[in-house]
Formats: sequence, C-alpha cells, structure tokens
Amino acid sequence: LSASSPTAPGRSPLATLYALPGVPFEAAGAIPSIMDDIRNNYPLNHILHRNLMVYGMAESALSEQIAPWEDALPEDMHLAYLPKDRMIRLRLTGQGNADTLDKEMKEQIARLRPLIKPYLLAEEDKPIEVLVGEKLKTQKQTVSSAESCTGGRIAAMLNRQPGSSAFYMGSVVAYDNSVKQKLLGVSAETLSSVGAVSEETVTQMAQGVKQLMQTDYAVATSGIAGPDGGTEDKP
Repeated sequence: LSASSPTAPGRSPLATLYALPGVPFEAAGAIPSIMDDIRNNYPLNHILHRNLMVYGMAESALSEQIAPWEDALPEDMHLAYLPKDRMIRLRLTGQGNADTLDKEMKEQIARLRPLIKPYLLAEEDKPIEVLVGEKLKTQKQTVSSAESCTGGRIAAMLNRQPGSSAFYMGSVVAYDNSVKQKLLGVSAETLSSVGAVSEETVTQMAQGVKQLMQTDYAVATSGIAGPDGGTEDKP
C-alpha cells in the first residue's frame, strides 16, 4: 500500500509512505514490490558495499592504524566499524556512477589491505567457523575438538556447516577430570598441580584428541563458567 499526500494544504507531497503488514514474512514478501516502486519513481545513486573481516585487533587500535587511509577517502565513500562475534567487520560503502564505482572501491581496498594484513581474515562477511572450515577444506586438512566448559559448542559450530565431514572428525566433551585422564591422557599430576583450568591441561587435551582422532589440528577448551565459580587467581 502506497500513499502520497501533502503535510499541509496547498503544498506538494514531501514523501511517499509505505505501510507494511506486521507479520514478518508477509512484510518480507512486500519488500520487492516496494523496492521496484522506489527504483522506478525516484532517482537513486548506485550503492556498493565491500566487507573486510578483521580479527585480533581492538577497534580503537584498528581505527588509529588506518586513520590516514580513512581520512583520505573520497566524499562519496565512508567506512563503518561493525563488531561481530569477536571480529570487526569493516564495511566500506560508496555511492555514485555504477560504471566507475566498482573500480574506485577496489582501488581503496587495495590501499587498505596492506595496513591490516596480519589481522585480515577474509574479504566477505562470514562467521569465523565458516572461514576455518573453508580454509581446512582448501588445504585438505582436518580438525577435532576436546571441550570442557563449552560443552560441545565448538563441535556444533563446526559440524552445522554443509560438507563439514570433509574437515571435522569429531569431539570429546571431557567435563569431568576422570574423562580428561581416561580418554584424552591428561596426567593426574597436571590436574593436581595446576588444575583443570590451565594452559597445561588444555594443551594435553588438544594433544590427546588430535592423536585419538588422527587429525591435522585440534582445539581444546577449559574454564570456569558457573556464576559461583572462580577466584582472583582464576576468575
């Protein structure tokens, strides 16, 4: 439904109002026709987005690192910092002529890329577990996981991807220390001296599941996740 009317008598219309149904899937079904109406009746600049996924760098440090590049962007381009799943999505948006904008955007990305190279995961908006899976498939390598406090969450994230059987072999959820010892080979001495929440323990967990599953890589987790757990030494 589209209606256009002046805000006061004798004045020309200032805007077009589109009224959408409240049911989400019905509203989504109406969007294409609304977009067609906007394209047919209003002059629009061509808009283009480019995404770069950055990991391992704080937003403030990243902003400072690329400030000279960002300050030199043309007036028809702007950069947005969008934190997402412990990553930062840099979204470069440009508006202008469709024939030249793509080339200009590629030139700007080429200038940005060397400034963030050690932290650049991908140049498309994808979750980190998808990027890991794609990398492993490309290299024809495999990974397994041994989890304590995460209770199988890493396994679920990796396993829900289509084609995950090509790179993900399996997991051991070793919540209790006896399981860490019996299945993953974590030594009793390590558990008694430094505890389950320690670098030494997760190292042995990763080594144990890597050997058990015969994978190229392994990841292990341990931590204090409960609301009443933790100390100053191990928060």
